[in-house]
Amino acid sequence: MQRTFLYLGKVLRKIFLVVGLISLLSLSGLSIFSTQPSLAAAYKDNSSVLDQGSNSQSVKSREDAYDKAIKAIDEPDGLEKVYEKNLENYEKENPQPGIIESAKEVIKEVTQPE
Repeated sequence: MQRTFLYLGKVLRKIFLVVGLISLLSLSGLSIFSTQPSLAAAYKDNSSVLDQGSNSQSVKSREDAYDKAIKAIDEPDGLEKVYEKNLENYEKENPQPGIIESAKEVIKEVTQPE
């Protein structure tokens, strides 16, 4: 009789362990595939959302910032000129062709007819 109770205790512990592991696996599986909210899909017509009170102010400020950035690019000492100067300095410091230039040369050599 005592052996029977010991055996039942072992079986119950194993069952409890198996059920616990299965529940942990299922919980971890649920957390992996959680979806992220998407505000873009929530509205069919985004223009009505942009026209509302405080949102219109933030849209105007973003548009102003965009216009300022465009003007900064076109200025005589703008971003484009700074980029070109940095590119020239980089090419002076690194006379070796980069990966892209090397790949272009290899492609030209391969595709040219003999």
